[in-house]
Amino acid sequence: MTNEEAWTSSRYSAEDSPACLELMQRLSPEGEANESNLDWQLQRGPAGPAIGVVARDTATSRLIAQAAMIPVGVRLSGKPVTAGLALNPLIDPDFQGRGIPLDLLRKLDAAAAEEKIAFSYAFPDDASLPVLVNQGGFKEIASLSLLIRPLKPETLAMKTTGSRVLARTASIARVVWRTPPSAKQRDVPGLAIDQVTEFDEPFAVFWRRVQNRTPLIVVRDSAYLNWRYFEAPGREYAAFAARSEGKVRALIVLRAAPLGRFSAGLIVDLIVEASGEGRAAGRLLIDHAGAYFRDLDLDMLATLSLRHTDEFRLFRASGFWMPPKFLEPHPLHLLVRSHAEEANTAYDLHNWFLTLGDSQIA
Repeated sequence: MTNEEAWTSSRYSAEDSPACLELMQRLSPEGEANESNLDWQLQRGPAGPAIGVVARDTATSRLIAQAAMIPVGVRLSGKPVTAGLALNPLIDPDFQGRGIPLDLLRKLDAAAAEEKIAFSYAFPDDASLPVLVNQGGFKEIASLSLLIRPLKPETLAMKTTGSRVLARTASIARVVWRTPPSAKQRDVPGLAIDQVTEFDEPFAVFWRRVQNRTPLIVVRDSAYLNWRYFEAPGREYAAFAARSEGKVRALIVLRAAPLGRFSAGLIVDLIVEASGEGRAAGRLLIDHAGAYFRDLDLDMLATLSLRHTDEFRLFRASGFWMPPKFLEPHPLHLLVRSHAEEANTAYDLHNWFLTLGDSQIA
C-alpha cells in the first residue's frame, strides 16, 4: 500500500472535534487539551470557526493527524482583512515519516485561499518550526525575545546558580536591575486606573482611535478582547484601563504564569493611545502591573514588545531589558505565509504590532 492509500484527508468539521481532542490529549498532555478549550479556540472565535484539515487511517478510520488555523481579523495597511493564526500540526507518532504534513499543509493552504485568508502566521514550538518552514511554505521573519524586569533579584540568582551564597550576586543584580521611580496617579493629572470586567463600548471607541497606529495589527475590538481574555477557559486574566475625560487612554492585560523555572507576571497586552496622555497612561499602567504582581510574590515581570513601538519605549523607561542569556526564556519564532500580493507587508517585522496576547501562548 502506498502512502497516499494509507490515509485519507478532508476538511475539518465539528464532527471531527472528539477525535481531534483525543489526538491532542495524547500528544499534548499539558492540561489545555480539553473540550471547552477546543470549542473556544476552534469554534467561537469572533472572525469565524477554525479552518482545518484532518487525516484518517484508511484501514481503521482513526484520526491520525490534523492541521488548523484560527481566522483572525487584522488591519493591514489601513484595511480590514482576515489572517490565519496557524496552530502546531499534530501527527500520530505511528504515522511519522509518511509525508502527511506536506499533504495536510498543502490542503490547508488551498482552504485558506478559498476562505480569502490574506496571510497566515504562526508561533510554532520547536518540533513544528521546521515542518512549517520546510513543508508549509512559511518564512521565519523574527525570533523574538521577551523583555523582563526582576521583582526579586536574589531569587533569580539562586534559581540560576543553585547557590545560596548570594550577597555579591544579589547586590550586583540590584544595581543592574535598578527600577526607575514609579509614576504616581497624582503625578499624571486627570488619569485614573480602573479594573475591567467587560470590554464594552468605550473600548470599541478606543480601538477606533488606535487601529491605524501601525500597518499591521490584530483587531482589538470589544468582541475580540472579550473572547480572548474573558471567555478563554482555564486562564485567568486581569485587565486594567487608564482613563481621562471619560476616554480610555491605555489598556493592559495581565496573567501570572510559569516562565521556565521562574514564576512570572506576564504583561500579555498593552496598547496606548498615540498621544502624550496615552503614553503617560501606559507608564502608569506598567507601574500598576509591577505593584499587582509584587503582591503575588513572583520572580519577574515579562512581556513582548517590538522596538519600533511606543509600548517598547515605555517598557524600557520602566526598567525592562532584554534578558542576559542565562535568564533568557525560550524565544518566540514568528512565521509568515502570504496568500496575496497585498499581504506581503506581513513579511516585514517593522510593520507589525505584537504582544504576547497575539501569540495565544500566554
